[in-house]
Amino acid sequence: MSILSEWREFKSIHEGWNVAAGCIEPLHTVSVGAEEVVVTLDLPYVTSKEVKLRCPANDVLEIFAETSKKITFKALGAKHRHGEFTCYHARIRIPVHIDERKISSRLKHGVLELHIPRVK
Repeated sequence: MSILSEWREFKSIHEGWNVAAGCIEPLHTVSVGAEEVVVTLDLPYVTSKEVKLRCPANDVLEIFAETSKKITFKALGAKHRHGEFTCYHARIRIPVHIDERKISSRLKHGVLELHIPRVK
């Protein structure tokens, strides 16, 4: 893979905010354990039925969720950025192979927690 194509892939995964689509990348953490991977995402104003998950590759998890209302950066206390968004979108690279058929999830108080078994 060339450096340019690697940069394009990195940029497409780590863009942060898509103005045209009104989507923002949520804050997230990935914790790798011996048996499972736990991914935690900050998704305020989202209900569990609005969350869509998919694994386009063994090492990539994609999350899309629509918010229940328009959110402005100003409402979140950000002074350095202006605009609004209505959805979250993240492509998260997982450092180990996972079994996407057995993902369990829980959304509570705007925090989505995913438990994904590792492939043995």
